[in-house]
Amino acid sequence: MSNFNTILLECDNISKQYGFFFALNKISFQLDESSILGVIGANGAGKTTLIRILSGLTSPTSGKIIIKGKNYKANDKSIKQIIGTITNKSFLYEELTIYENLKFFCKLYSIYDKSTFKDKIEHYAEKFNLSNWIFEPISNLSTGMKQKVEIIRILIQNPSILLLDEPFSRLDFNTIKILIKILTELREKKNLTIVIATHKIEVVQEISDTILILKRGKISKFAPKNEIDKSMIESYF
Repeated sequence: MSNFNTILLECDNISKQYGFFFALNKISFQLDESSILGVIGANGAGKTTLIRILSGLTSPTSGKIIIKGKNYKANDKSIKQIIGTITNKSFLYEELTIYENLKFFCKLYSIYDKSTFKDKIEHYAEKFNLSNWIFEPISNLSTGMKQKVEIIRILIQNPSILLLDEPFSRLDFNTIKILIKILTELREKKNLTIVIATHKIEVVQEISDTILILKRGKISKFAPKNEIDKSMIESYF
């Protein structure tokens, strides 16, 4: 992790409105490079909407986002190239094997040469205990196994910013521990900046540097983890 703070991402009065309903209402915060932000809140608080806006899958109704000093709206193509996103929508091809899917995404993003992406795929398959399944079609996998492949798909892209919407929801306890370890290592070694939206408060408390709590589309609390009383977190929902 860097010895000095560099602001990587800034949200300035971001709102998302559907008719008279505000999914997000004037959200403003800054995120340092090589940090992990945990976003929590009750159902409907705006967590998924925030991830979708930061990923470029949805445009805000108003406000602006600055990433690496650039206006997101004016530089969306170049900014999206440094972002990896996991949402509740799968990008995997059910008829292809794990290996074929990951090979396709490596080629799509022009990542690695042939020998390198093979090693990278095998490396993460072993990390997530999928080595014996690597030549199985996605359609034969359990829901949790598919989630593992989605995570590997994003990690092999080597993004600078990782946006995760409920990444732990389909994973067992051991896999959650593995993922936490991998994300922490990538943050330390590659200055990866991570935003995680999740219901799992205990995971946020373990992995995050900063916690953002949303309530009905507004920021209820935004502070470094060590400044938030663990026993009081749910009171901000």
